[in-house]
Amino acid sequence: MRYLPLLAATLSFNVFAASTPDAPHIYIQGQAQISTIADNVKLGVAIVEVDKDLMSAKQKADQTMAKAIKLAKQQGIDEKSIYGSQISINRENQYNRETGKQDFIGYRVSRTLSLTLTDVTKYPLLLQSLVNAGINEINQTEFTSSRYESLQKKVQKMAIADAKSAAKEFAAEYDVELKGLYSASNAPMNISAQPYMRAEKTMLSDSNSGSFVPDAYHAGEITISADSYAIYLIKN
Repeated sequence: MRYLPLLAATLSFNVFAASTPDAPHIYIQGQAQISTIADNVKLGVAIVEVDKDLMSAKQKADQTMAKAIKLAKQQGIDEKSIYGSQISINRENQYNRETGKQDFIGYRVSRTLSLTLTDVTKYPLLLQSLVNAGINEINQTEFTSSRYESLQKKVQKMAIADAKSAAKEFAAEYDVELKGLYSASNAPMNISAQPYMRAEKTMLSDSNSGSFVPDAYHAGEITISADSYAIYLIKN
């Protein structure tokens, strides 16, 4: 678990910027994070063929792409999660030091394929199958959670709750009373002072995330974080 240093608290009675009130106030930062098991993997691959015969290079790329899409479907990937790009064609040259000219190497034909696999245990087999089918570039591998959006909303609420609690804690330490909320934001405010925040984030492990299959490949945990910033007015 990572601990963040406790920053100097801000108890302000002056105007720092236009976004701050001309009244006694405190600037607070709430933090939270949720850890969950990755159950999806977004994969970006490509086939690149170089040939002086343009039609030959295109045919090879198209054939490989067709094989890759078929393999993806065989692994249970929904068609809506399979996206094959349009073909890209460029002339490829190489500098010849002896002649000082650019020699034509061939036409570079490429196509990319984006997939979302919902069973990470199938990832190694899928990747090897794609390579065996002729895929020769791996552009992206991103392990994600199918519940990312709902967890992001949840962790944001946790960060807001942490900011509220931190405000009460800070006010109590300085023997002042909170008057009410002046403004709040999910991003840092334009203030020339550091917000008060706790030394440790509010943390939660997602109990509804998928579990590991013993001795099988898994992507491990991913962490979803959120912050909340608030200015509270205090009583004189």
